[in-house]
Amino acid sequence: MPCCAPGVSSANITSADELQHAAIQQIQLEKMKHLREALRGIEVPTLKNDVLGELSIAFGTQLNVDGVPNSPSEVSSTFFAPCDWPLETLQSETRRARWAWSDWSRRTIDPAILLLVPESVTHWFYKSLLRLSRRAPDLWDSYCSPGSIREATGLYLPCRDFYPEPSSWTAYHTSYGKWVQFSPVASELPHASCLVLDSGTPEDDKILLSEAESAAALVEFQLKDSGYTNHHTKPVLVATIMRNQTARLTQAHFDGKQNMLVLRQSRTLDLSGAEPSPDAWLLLRWIASQQIGETRYSGDGAKERLLRDDPTNLASQIPV
Repeated sequence: MPCCAPGVSSANITSADELQHAAIQQIQLEKMKHLREALRGIEVPTLKNDVLGELSIAFGTQLNVDGVPNSPSEVSSTFFAPCDWPLETLQSETRRARWAWSDWSRRTIDPAILLLVPESVTHWFYKSLLRLSRRAPDLWDSYCSPGSIREATGLYLPCRDFYPEPSSWTAYHTSYGKWVQFSPVASELPHASCLVLDSGTPEDDKILLSEAESAAALVEFQLKDSGYTNHHTKPVLVATIMRNQTARLTQAHFDGKQNMLVLRQSRTLDLSGAEPSPDAWLLLRWIASQQIGETRYSGDGAKERLLRDDPTNLASQIPV
């Protein structure tokens, strides 16, 4: 769990470089605070892609979630390497969680319960991750449910309800952060990820407000941690499960050169079917991913070359 410091502290900083890094981090933190305030003021559940720049949000290249990265630089820029177990091994390890998967093509969906399907789908991922974590207990520090997240870490993941008019009691759209994962303290890595439930559906020219808000909340939280001062990048990964049995991954980080929050999104993943779909297994791999990539300033890079950014050396830390 990361330190929940209210700001960047210089108490333990001794070198000129570290002082400069701390100053940069403080500037980025202030930028993220302004961005989060702007996002909180938005009263619609989606954002058009062509207005993101006005909010200091930039779209990066699409996040490649399929296949093997083409180059070391592509590996490094994803910051997360999906669990590479063979499918048969994943299925075997999670077989006792199979009961949690629901075939919604054979069930009646109550439209009044906005998160009925996302909650159900998430249950399978949660139970499956519990099974996998027995083999890799030190890969992530995980916290489930908004209450336990706040109590244990101090992080407030966005929770939103949208109403057709101020006097209405019935929301037409809702979203909230279900769980969050941080790199273990011993790893000294600034990576974090979370899973978000949203009653919306994917659109080509828009992103969900919850995707931007959750990414911004995690990045801001990591920027508050003085333990990450010597990291120029604090990467986060947001997995969003939507109402129509689809999902999308959003990788985000604050880019100091652009002075913007950069989002890279995956293709839309299909989570429908009587059995866990190929995309469901793919999403599980990414949720159980390993932290990679150069995030430290160059003088500290030797401490962090966990995988040397080599596409041939992306074996998961989860032992087989």
